[in-house]
Amino acid sequence: MKYFLSVIFAKALSVTNIKMRMTIRLIITFYKSFAFASNLITLSCLYLIILYAEKAIYIVQALIWFKIGTLGMIFYYIQNYKRDEFYYYKNLGLAKKHLWISTLTFDFVLFLILSLLTLKAQ
Repeated sequence: MKYFLSVIFAKALSVTNIKMRMTIRLIITFYKSFAFASNLITLSCLYLIILYAEKAIYIVQALIWFKIGTLGMIFYYIQNYKRDEFYYYKNLGLAKKHLWISTLTFDFVLFLILSLLTLKAQ
């Protein structure tokens, strides 16, 4: 009986693990659709921080709002011009909301971490 329960528990964990891997893979696939533009914007912001050196702390607020604004434009573009692609993710069990929250949060946190590391390096 104990062995039977452990086998069932192991199978349940493996199914959960497979679903989590699939979800992460789908989110990465979705992020790739706008990663180039978003990372290009992040790198240009980091370049401005390096360019302004000691005065960079004064432009950080503007760069954060710039990043938020460009993420909004990316959101608008993907929502309107690639709306048919959302059916693919929906059929695989991922809602639009989950895709957007996870990818935009990841992108913005990446931007903040890289900005802080660039500011500290100066």
